[in-house]
Amino acid sequence: MGIEGLRVLIPSILGAILILIGGCLQAFYILRSLGITGVYSTLTLSGSDKVAIALYLTFPWLSFLLMLSASLLNMRGNRICGLLSVIATVLGIISIPLPIILGYHSSMTALPIMMIAVVMMIIASISLRMPKLEGGILTPLEISLTAVFSALTAVLTGTTGLMFPSPTGGYTHVGDAAIFIAALLFGAKVGGIVGIIGPVAADLFVGYPRWFVTIVAHGAEGFIAGLGRGKGAVIQVILLALAGFVMATTYFFVNIFIKGYPLAIISYIRDLFGQSLVSIILGFAITKAVERAMPSLIVER
Repeated sequence: MGIEGLRVLIPSILGAILILIGGCLQAFYILRSLGITGVYSTLTLSGSDKVAIALYLTFPWLSFLLMLSASLLNMRGNRICGLLSVIATVLGIISIPLPIILGYHSSMTALPIMMIAVVMMIIASISLRMPKLEGGILTPLEISLTAVFSALTAVLTGTTGLMFPSPTGGYTHVGDAAIFIAALLFGAKVGGIVGIIGPVAADLFVGYPRWFVTIVAHGAEGFIAGLGRGKGAVIQVILLALAGFVMATTYFFVNIFIKGYPLAIISYIRDLFGQSLVSIILGFAITKAVERAMPSLIVER
């Protein structure tokens, strides 16, 4: 990597790390203002506070993930990194006044850290070129596939979720299997959008109050899994495992602040070895069956 590459990599990575640190410090400050001094015991927050804190955490966490992804894609020469870095920067900027908008006080410790993070991300975004989007973002075929798999994901998520509610809050489902199938067969773009639309529709149907966390968790899950399209079986399994890990970790990150560490750990284990693992097995097996039945769907390796 040359000097020019380091000029982009260093501020983008630094900005991503600082925005996450600042977001965590701000969340801890909010909890302290509510009379909670630690996360190692069960937290007793009102429903509105749980929603507000989860909403706040979604912004710096998503900013962190997008800026980190932009950094990695830039190393591979993918020009979409410019768009991701701009979105990450905007989310970082919104994260600064968001606590006040939600009715809380800003932490004087977190505030300068997040401001420095935003400056770093702006520097990185200026250095990255925005891609030229020729035509639509999705082709008519991709729109149709996204609609079909989003509906399938919503049905699987909602129906199995109602059957398996979680004692720690939320619900366990196998809707991720449909996301994985769409991602492996049709790529990261379709997988990412299906990961957003399908689970969010199910959350709204079931009545899950923190549906906005789903946008980050399952959107990232579908995108990462879609990077395995056309790859060998081993690479696909590794990417599916990484996708499930990111999904579960996103929920864990938020749950620490709204459930407390003990319940968050229980939910994390459930998401990893219940929901994610089962969905990976189902999604991978069905994908391979579809590829054998319809070999034209297989991308050149």
